[in-house]
Amino acid sequence: MLETVKKNSPYSINVEEGKSYYWCSCGKSANQPFCDGSHKGSEFVPLKFEANTSKAVFFCGCKETENAPLCDGSHKNITLINRNAPLSKAQIEPDNREIEIPKEETILTASLRNDISHLSACGGIGKCSTCRIEVLEGLEFCCKKTDLEEKLAQRLHLPDNIRLACQTKVSGNIRYRRLLLDKRDLTLSSQLATQKLESVGTIRNLSIMFCDIKGFTPFSEALSAYDVIFILNRYFSIMREVIIQNGGEINNYIGDAILAIFGLKESRQQTLRATNAGLEMLKAMDEFKDYLKKAYGRSFDIRIGIHYGEVIVGSVGYGEDKKLTVIGDTVNIASRIEAINKDSDTRILISDSAFKEIENFVDVRNFLRLKLRGSSKLITLHEVSEIKKDAMLEYTSVKEKFIEGKKWVRTLPKEELLPGEKKKFEFSDKEILLINQEGVFAIENYCPHMNLPLDVGQITDVGTILCPYHNSEFCFKSGEVKRWVGAPPTKVNEKCEPLKIVPTKEFESYIWVQKD
Repeated sequence: MLETVKKNSPYSINVEEGKSYYWCSCGKSANQPFCDGSHKGSEFVPLKFEANTSKAVFFCGCKETENAPLCDGSHKNITLINRNAPLSKAQIEPDNREIEIPKEETILTASLRNDISHLSACGGIGKCSTCRIEVLEGLEFCCKKTDLEEKLAQRLHLPDNIRLACQTKVSGNIRYRRLLLDKRDLTLSSQLATQKLESVGTIRNLSIMFCDIKGFTPFSEALSAYDVIFILNRYFSIMREVIIQNGGEINNYIGDAILAIFGLKESRQQTLRATNAGLEMLKAMDEFKDYLKKAYGRSFDIRIGIHYGEVIVGSVGYGEDKKLTVIGDTVNIASRIEAINKDSDTRILISDSAFKEIENFVDVRNFLRLKLRGSSKLITLHEVSEIKKDAMLEYTSVKEKFIEGKKWVRTLPKEELLPGEKKKFEFSDKEILLINQEGVFAIENYCPHMNLPLDVGQITDVGTILCPYHNSEFCFKSGEVKRWVGAPPTKVNEKCEPLKIVPTKEFESYIWVQKD
């Protein structure tokens, strides 16, 4: 039911396509906002509105609108009251702040819009727990956990009163405490501190390889420091060449271990290419052994573990120390799989999730069922012996292509941008935001009001994105301004700047964006 509100306050009504509605401009109807005939004989005549589409509209009782009976913002000093999205109050600890949260906004969006330094490493898409809060009062007014939040809560064993701010909407007054408050974190993560666009992390499905040397300590003990570094550099050079030829990237050298990533630039057959690289690295190692025995009279061997799964990709560090890194359970599991080779007397093992990606293209020598260190779940590991003939496609790292006379840049694989998701992509010193909602769309990742990043902005069900910093709303399909600093765009039209739209195209299983 609709609540009676003070005169001169617009009402939000969900109208249905093809129906007629009568708004009473007198503001005296006992059945607001519709005319019920209680003022018969007066000078006021109800206004008719025919809905040509089903949507939410504002009927206005101010009698000053130029688009009666709809509110167009031509009147001043009036507060829009959306009865479908009432304002709730939130008391935030330890900030000792009180803010208002509309029903359609998440706690994270409302916090950022009110200049609360609320962290969100994944950009507010429910893939991390950095935005988590402890609900102190009003838990009953919090919405049911989304599937994303439920999955994360179960994995981290979070109690019911610990919620993800990016997934939680409220329908009543609450009090909550922000749980990540470290001053250094706030300094590094605050997206209000600078106008420069900084990546805070992107979720990707990648193939991770760990390769470690077996028996290097006894090998190196008999050599000079010079020879140890010389041999390591020669070994790294050989393995790096194999990894790059298969489309991988070396992300880090950890002592004598190698962490390599496959799928960052080219996702097709990424796990097969990682496995092929592993087998070729074993062959290269066997050849290197002959060199070591001739030069030093001794040798060493390598062990390889490969896993496929979801990781967070982003830049970490500060200043000149900043570098690209991958974070997540997938990385940890790949490292543990590599270590299993020692006990199982194998040289290369891949996880079951990796095997499912390539099972029709490889031959397997053996498999293991066991529990990984630190886990209570049984997993299956496969010892791959070879890649089947003609299974490998020619690897290409083409990033740009002319299509229909236009230059396009390849971004993410289509399968990595699920419906309802948004992810960032950077090219030509420009950061764009890819959004999948009834089609794939792209916008330049900044709000035109203060050039602040939009990637933590909330996506709505009506094809818009909310800027969390100053209460603005934009259509990410057309760039059109829907709300500007809390007011309808017609009210401040001369200041309203639309989003910059980037054309997209789906081609060869990738999402491409137009460069010029």
